[in-house]
Amino acid sequence: MLLLQPLMGLLLISLAHGGYCPILFSPVDVVVEYGDSFSVNCSSTDKTHQFGLKWEGYDTMENTEEIFRSVDVTDWEMKLTCYMYSNETQCSQDLPVTIYKTPDSVSISIVDHSGPMIEGKRYELQCDVHDVAPVQDLTVKWYKGQTLLNQTTFTDASKTPVNETTTLLIRPDRADDGAQYRCEAVLELGAEGPQYPIESLETLSAEVHYKPKHFNSIETIIKNDEVTLNCTVKANPAPTYTWHSEHLKEEISSSVLQSSTVLLSPGNYTCTTTNSLGSDSKVFIIKSTESQCPIQLIPRRAVVRYGDDVSADCKTSVPHKGMGWEASEGAVPMTRDSLITWRVSNLIEWDIQPFCFINHEEQCQVELPVTIYKTPDSVSISIVDHSGPMIEGKQYELQCDVHDVAPVQDLTVKWYKGQTLLNQTTFTDASKTPVNETTRLLIRPDRADDGAQYRCEAVLELGAEGPQPPPKETSDPLNITVYYASKITFCNSWSPLTGTSLDSHPLNLYSVVGNPRPDISWRHKASSVNSSMPLTKFDSGQYEIIASNDHGDFNCSINITVEYPPELNCSESYEVKEKTFFKFPCIADGLPKPKFSFYKNGKIIQRDFYPNWTDSGRYQLIAHNQHGTINSTFTINILHAPVFYVSQQNFVVGEDSNITLECTSTGNPEPEMWWSLKNKNISTGRRHITLNIERATSSNAGVYTCSATNTFGRKDKSFVVEIRDDSRNYFPIVALVLGLLVLILLIVISLWVRKNTTGLYEVGTVSGAV
Repeated sequence: MLLLQPLMGLLLISLAHGGYCPILFSPVDVVVEYGDSFSVNCSSTDKTHQFGLKWEGYDTMENTEEIFRSVDVTDWEMKLTCYMYSNETQCSQDLPVTIYKTPDSVSISIVDHSGPMIEGKRYELQCDVHDVAPVQDLTVKWYKGQTLLNQTTFTDASKTPVNETTTLLIRPDRADDGAQYRCEAVLELGAEGPQYPIESLETLSAEVHYKPKHFNSIETIIKNDEVTLNCTVKANPAPTYTWHSEHLKEEISSSVLQSSTVLLSPGNYTCTTTNSLGSDSKVFIIKSTESQCPIQLIPRRAVVRYGDDVSADCKTSVPHKGMGWEASEGAVPMTRDSLITWRVSNLIEWDIQPFCFINHEEQCQVELPVTIYKTPDSVSISIVDHSGPMIEGKQYELQCDVHDVAPVQDLTVKWYKGQTLLNQTTFTDASKTPVNETTRLLIRPDRADDGAQYRCEAVLELGAEGPQPPPKETSDPLNITVYYASKITFCNSWSPLTGTSLDSHPLNLYSVVGNPRPDISWRHKASSVNSSMPLTKFDSGQYEIIASNDHGDFNCSINITVEYPPELNCSESYEVKEKTFFKFPCIADGLPKPKFSFYKNGKIIQRDFYPNWTDSGRYQLIAHNQHGTINSTFTINILHAPVFYVSQQNFVVGEDSNITLECTSTGNPEPEMWWSLKNKNISTGRRHITLNIERATSSNAGVYTCSATNTFGRKDKSFVVEIRDDSRNYFPIVALVLGLLVLILLIVISLWVRKNTTGLYEVGTVSGAV
C-alpha cells in the first residue's frame, strides 16, 4: 500500500500536466469543408471510477461515459477541446480539425507574352489558384498532355483562404508545337479528406515557331533514270523551297522553284528551305549506275522469308562481252543476253551474297543485298520473380521473351498497356541467323492498373522492300491484379426509406474501392451497428463507415436521415370558434415533411381557413410526400354566438284576438332563450320558444323581447304588438253610409220628376158649354 501511493501521485501529476489522458475521439480526425457540419463523440477509456466530460464552449459537465456534439463550421480558427474531470484530477484533449475550401478557380497563362513561342527560347508559365485553404495542404501539379512535369507544395501555415501563384520555366522545341499545358490544384487532405483535383479551366495550347531543319544535309542517290527528289521538311511558319544546281541551272524551270519535290536527271542539287526564323539546305547527289557499272538490279534489295523463293533481274543497255550471276545458290553462267535472272526456290542460306557481273570495257559487278528474315517462334510476357497479385506502389519488372527471330537488328520490341504504347526496344546485334532476345520493362502499378492487360509485340522493320505491313508477333496478354488499400471515394449524406438496411447504402456498389474487396462495417454513437437490420425513423444521425482490407482501412462520417411516409393521428371531432384561423388539428409526421390538402364534400379548402358558423360538418385531411399518401376524416363543430331565424315581428289585432309569437335561434353550444316584456322575464326555453296571448286587451300591447345567449355571446330580437279599440270607430262609418244613402235617394227623385214633366198634350171643347 505504501508503494502504491507514490505511484498514484505520479499518475495524478501526469494527468494534471498534460501527459496521458484517457480521452478518445470518434472520429479521431475531422476533415470538413468550411460551411458544412460534422458530428463527433468524446469518450473515455478509463472506466475505473466516476468522471464527467465537458466540451469547451459548453458550460454543463455531463456525468456520462461519452458525449456527442454536432458542430457547424463557421470559424476558420475553431478549436474543440474535450475535458475529463475525474475524482482525482482533470485533463483534456484537442480534436484535430482540418477546415478546407476548394479553389474558386485555377487558371494558366504565359508571363509577359502572347502569341506563338519561338523554339529554344525560355518562357515562364504561371498558375493562379484563387481562394483556397489550407494552403499547406495544397499541391500544384504541372502537366504537358498526360506527362507530369513538376509539382509545387507550400509551407504557409495560414488556415484561412489565400491566393497562390506558382510558375514553371519551359524551353519549347518543335516537338512541343500543339502541346497542351495545364496545371492542377490538389488538396492533399489525407485519407479522411475528399480525393479530387481542381484543374485549370482551360488548357494552354502551345504554338511553337521553329525554322526548317533537315535530318541530314547530304543524300546520295544512285539510279539510271530520272529521280524525284523530296525536300519536304517541317517548319512553322510553313517554309518556301528553292532549288539550285550549278551545272544544270538552266534545266530547273521557275515553276518548280517553290515546290518541295522536283524530277531531275543525274547531277548535284541543293534544296534551300526558308521561313521567317531562318533557312536550311540539303544537297542531293544523283549518280547514274552507268557511270559505275552499266547494269541495273531489279529489285535493288531483296527481302525474303527463310525457306521461301527469291529472284532478281540483272539488265544492261550497253554492248558487252558477257554477264552472269555468282552466288552460293542459283548462280547463272555468263551469257551475252541483256537480261538474266537469279532465282532460288528454297532459300535457307543465311549468309548468301549474290552479285551480277558484266564484261564491258572492263569487268565490274553490283552486289544484291539480301535480307533473310524469320518471324519469332513465340513471343511471351511474364513477371520477373513474382507470381500472384501485385501491390499498389511497389515496383515490378516485366519480361518479354522473343524466340528464334532474324535478323535481330531489324527487330523492335514494343510494350503496350491496353492500346497505349509504353516503350520500345531496338537491337544492334549484327547477327543474321536466328537468336533469342529478352527485354524488360519496369512498372509501378497503382489501383487504376487493376485488371490492366500488358503485352509485348515483336515487329520486324524490314524497310520498303519488305512485307507491308511489317510482320509482327504478339504475346498473349498478361492480366495483372493489383491489391490496394481500402478507400471510400465519396461520403455523401444519405436519405433511405424506413425498412432499408445499411447494407443497401450506394457506397457498397459505387464508392468503396479496394482490392481485395473491403469489408464494410458501421458505427453509430461509437458503437458497432448491425448493418443488416432495417432502419427505423428513430435511427437518423451521424454514422461512421469503415472499409477494411489487408492493405489498409478507410473511414468517413456520413449523415443519415431516415425518411418515412406520412403519418396522421386525428380525433373524431374538433371544435373551433367562428372566424378564427383553423390550424390542422391532427398530429402529423413524415419525412420529407408532408404536404397537406383539406377538403369538405370533395371541394378543396384554401390554406387559410377562417370558418363561418355554417361550416360545421365532415372534413378530410390528406397528407402526401414522395413515399406515400394518408388521409383522415373528422367532424368540425363551429362554436358561435346565437343567430335568430327570420319570423314575423309586428302584430296589430283587435281586442279579444288570440296572438302567437314565435322565436327560433341556433348557436354552438345551444343557447338558452327567454321572452321578456318591460324588462320582466315571461318564459324560458331552448332553440325555439313561443308566446301565446289569448283574448288580447290593451294591456297586452307593447314590445316583446326574445333573448338567446351562450358562452360566445347574446342576441335580442324585438316583437311589436298593437291592440285596436273598435267601439269608438263606428259613428264615422254610419254617418258615411247614411250620407251615401241620402245622396242616392235625391238622385233617384230628381230623375223621376224630370220624366213626368215632359211629353205631348191634346186640347178640346167641353161638352155642354153655352
